Amino acid sequence: MKKVLFHSLLLCTLALASCAPVAQLLQPAERSTLTRDGSSLVLTNPGPDALTGDPTKPTDGPALTIDTSDTLRLDAVAQAWCTSEKISVGLRWSCNVPNLLPGTQIRVRFEDGTVIDATVLAYRPSSGVRPVSIWLK
Repeated sequence: MKKVLFHSLLLCTLALASCAPVAQLLQPAERSTLTRDGSSLVLTNPGPDALTGDPTKPTDGPALTIDTSDTLRLDAVAQAWCTSEKISVGLRWSCNVPNLLPGTQIRVRFEDGTVIDATVLAYRPSSGVRPVSIWLK
């Protein structure tokens, strides 16, 4: 029984770890990136059009979620966009960042901590209501 449980847990872990590459395969033309740059996360939008929030909510921007260690703090600009909640591995920051026009980027600076994972959920006007997922590289 323990062997079956172990193999089931292993399979679930592998399945969850493979979600990001599968998501990228489902949107092969997406060129936006979310990368680390020292003590910042940088969301870059090369185009072809803006990265926005939910098209049914005019004031909504792209949703950035960052899982971090307990000690991570964001700078004053990022704190205006983000709220945090305690999770089992540390903190989860949920951010509503400004819309990004083509050819622009946004930087989220942090201090004193470690980013474990991050993702962005956004929309492109040319894609209608189909969301765009951007995973931390």
